[in-house]
Amino acid sequence: MVAIQEKFQSVIFESDCKSLITYINDPKSRCPSEVEAVVNDIKEWARTRHWSFNWCRRVQIRAAHWIASKCCLSRDLLSFSDCIPSGLSILCKDLS
Repeated sequence: MVAIQEKFQSVIFESDCKSLITYINDPKSRCPSEVEAVVNDIKEWARTRHWSFNWCRRVQIRAAHWIASKCCLSRDLLSFSDCIPSGLSILCKDLS
């Protein structure tokens, strides 16, 4: 996880997966056994850091979703140092 590797202490994680955010934030929630180990790891990592986990509607995180989907297609990180990719630019205009 990048946040751990880079030693980030304060991080806000946002997801459109409401059940996952509930599993992480609500100590009374019971998550499925298939994801329990991962959720417990996240809770343990967050215990010693200032991490927060927020649920957002997909439309609110469309730009982040677009970037993540492009990164999944390549091992290279996206760099926007020269210009914003046209697909992201169009998406951002649609959101405004």
